[in-house]
Amino acid sequence: MSSGRIPDIELRDGIAVHDLSGFSHLSLELMHQLYRQRLYLADPIPGYVMLLAKDVLTVDFEVQLHASNPKVQRVTQAIAIVGSSFMLEHLTSMFLSYHAPVYPVKRFDTEAEALCWLNQIRGGVSAGEHSG
Repeated sequence: MSSGRIPDIELRDGIAVHDLSGFSHLSLELMHQLYRQRLYLADPIPGYVMLLAKDVLTVDFEVQLHASNPKVQRVTQAIAIVGSSFMLEHLTSMFLSYHAPVYPVKRFDTEAEALCWLNQIRGGVSAGEHSG
């Protein structure tokens, strides 16, 4: 991953989608960039977030602290992490075990599963519409 590159972000039906393709490391600096992107994406600030993180292999400890920062918690309702690697599964599990934020965070293999979960949390679809 080239230093200084900023991930793509888009708003999908009120959900901020950060595409972290090509990013193998989540640093505190990168998380600050993602947070700033969300602040300027729309008004109101999208509280539901999907991270497309299939290439992520390492995460700085400070990222956990950032996720629990009161200013981040005020504008975050839920985060869905998308990626099926063993490493991402392990990182997500460790994150949730040691320093879980007050909002729900869950990892999914596919964007469709993540979107279904986020919509269920938002009350946008019934639980029966998703079989996973």
